[in-house]
Amino acid sequence: MVESKLLPENSLVATVSEWRTAGLVIGFTCGAFDLLHAGHVDYLQRARSLCDRLIVAVNSDESIRSYKSPLRPIISQEHRLSVVAALSCADAVTLMTDRRPARLIERLRPDLYIKGGDYEPGLLRSAPLVESYGGRCVVIPVEHEISTSFIIRRIEHLSIYSTEPLINEPRGRRLILLDRDGTLIENVPFLNEPFRVRLLDGVGPGLRLLQDAGFRLAILSNQQGLGLGYFDYDVFVSINSELLRQIAVYGVGISKFFFCPHSFAEACECRKPGTKLIERALRDYDCDPGNCFVIGDAATDMAAARSSGCTALLVGEGGLSFAEAVETILQPSTLSTPL
Repeated sequence: MVESKLLPENSLVATVSEWRTAGLVIGFTCGAFDLLHAGHVDYLQRARSLCDRLIVAVNSDESIRSYKSPLRPIISQEHRLSVVAALSCADAVTLMTDRRPARLIERLRPDLYIKGGDYEPGLLRSAPLVESYGGRCVVIPVEHEISTSFIIRRIEHLSIYSTEPLINEPRGRRLILLDRDGTLIENVPFLNEPFRVRLLDGVGPGLRLLQDAGFRLAILSNQQGLGLGYFDYDVFVSINSELLRQIAVYGVGISKFFFCPHSFAEACECRKPGTKLIERALRDYDCDPGNCFVIGDAATDMAAARSSGCTALLVGEGGLSFAEAVETILQPSTLSTPL
């Protein structure tokens, strides 16, 4: 069934001629369909409801690279064609080697040129061509706020959060566990807006020095706003993503986020001054507490570090500057200590 829908261009022209002779209304749409998601399926189903036969032209790998990125698509054209052809709403699927559909539309002359989006049909670049032979352009509004790019970013972001112990991880490296709010970025209670993320003085250069010295960097954070409902996990990820963007300017990477989502009232073991998060980090990286430093701005950070046997460095009010904390860690006597 899938194979019968996959038609090369010349065969598709002949099939369209047969459909037109039978008096069928023919619809045409196109796209990359890289990681097929709910938005794609909804739009294609609604497109099919407007016509008797729906043609879906799938952009070739080369055409996608020309207008998206040299790293895209994620899925090869052969697989993307097969997945789209498996949908009942697609009557014929063909490969579109051109960046734009004008040449293919000229050959097929569909009754409807259908696209998904939030723009006016008349603004489609192929609208004059379609209207010149009596066809009509239709735009289907987006119902699902999702995209392939969003899915890719989501996977990238979630890959750095602590879930299962790491496998084949290099052992014995020194570890820096960093509090987030008030240590790396300004402390905004229940921070839920990425534009309010501001890196504190000395953090970017300091992290780079630690990274260059061979330390692995991870974030250790109480986030009771999750448990209290002030923000959800998507917002939490967006805040961390903005932090990562700002430190990336300095060439710095964070290995993992270890976080406690519980409120103070839940009295969990992972919320600092509890030691569960630190213990998890030490286990995941097979790091001896003597080779682990915890940098934070609160007494709870210091208590959790000392209870775990790690070296605690207080920054901010009543403590060191971030640059001074880094300088303390990078003293020759520290770096010369055997792992």
